[in-house]
Amino acid sequence: MKNILYIAPQDSLPYTDGGKLGIFFPLKGFAEKYNVFYSFPIQEIKEDTISKYKAFNITAVPFQMDLIDNYKNYPKTLFSELSFKFYKFYNKDFFNNLSKTVKENNIDTIWVCHAQMAKYAIELKKQYPHLKIYLREHNIEYKLVKQYAISQKNIFLKLIAYFEYLKTKKYEICLWDKFDKVFFISDTDLETAKKYSKNQDNFCLIYDGMELQSIDSTIEVEENSFIFTGNIKSFQNKCNLKYFIDNIWIPFIKKVPNAKLYITGNNEEFLLHNLKISKNQLDCYNIINLGFVEDIKKVILSKQFVVSPTLYGSGIRLKVLEALSLKKIVFVSLIDYRMVKLFKDLENVVLYTNEHDFYEKYIKLLSNSELRASIINNGYCLIEEKLNWKMLQKNVFENI
Repeated sequence: MKNILYIAPQDSLPYTDGGKLGIFFPLKGFAEKYNVFYSFPIQEIKEDTISKYKAFNITAVPFQMDLIDNYKNYPKTLFSELSFKFYKFYNKDFFNNLSKTVKENNIDTIWVCHAQMAKYAIELKKQYPHLKIYLREHNIEYKLVKQYAISQKNIFLKLIAYFEYLKTKKYEICLWDKFDKVFFISDTDLETAKKYSKNQDNFCLIYDGMELQSIDSTIEVEENSFIFTGNIKSFQNKCNLKYFIDNIWIPFIKKVPNAKLYITGNNEEFLLHNLKISKNQLDCYNIINLGFVEDIKKVILSKQFVVSPTLYGSGIRLKVLEALSLKKIVFVSLIDYRMVKLFKDLENVVLYTNEHDFYEKYIKLLSNSELRASIINNGYCLIEEKLNWKMLQKNVFENI
């Protein structure tokens, strides 16, 4: 039986967001077949940090370290191969702890989640040449840095961010040739990587997945209701939601005044400040902030449509897969749509490219119950047959 060291940038339990979901479920799948040691940095090791993984037959090996961005440390990174956002994740003591784990447990395989943790695997392979090392790119990180740089209005911050983008890009592209295999989770990420790497034989496309979920059919669905789920502390989520409200929702609500947009995952003061919108405007545009909800699945089930207005981002939006698994019709942006070639407009998702498109397809759905039922069924079948964790595990096991 393989002994696997699984390295990720965060504690993944409880899996309260898409990032943690994408780490935990492959981890859980490995533990069903292999001996798995899960190592991750954490701000503070708590009483249940290790014990909560035992229920899944996973040996947790957390390492306490400071993960808070301290911009006073930025000058230290100027001459490092690691960009600022990567630099904070690399710690010599953490590396020594990982090396000890490899040696004491006869580790033969290392699985790394996210490029910022890749240096650990590369350095461990130098120390233990027998190791097979694999990288799973949950996002192409340099694309996110570039998007941040483009969005910056402060010229000084824009220049720094662009420098960080170039640095991250150079480092990340070099990483791909150092791993035995690199797994990308979306078609667009794989296509991007192929443009920059001559060694593509070690590239694999394995989509993220979602568990099929029990659906409470007794929950009443509010007609003409839309929902956006996501914490706008994330730069991408903030930009995505603001653009959607300003350019899609406000024109749309003028034509469909009885429609409502629900938002979860944010306290109201923070939401108003970051979206640069007033409470009166929220009311005027029929936008309801639900804050942090206890049962997100129940809330999603009570709405008619889900929106994923990705303008900035990489990888796959797990919120789209979650909505499909709950038999919801999902309106997706062009970026979301291109991430998975299995997505088909008005077959399993609804693609919109502008306000007019959004409105026209909404009207089409409203007037055709058979089309709505077909999209719902096809979306659910897509999760059941193609985009689930069992399929991901099968594909991974065949490639390591």
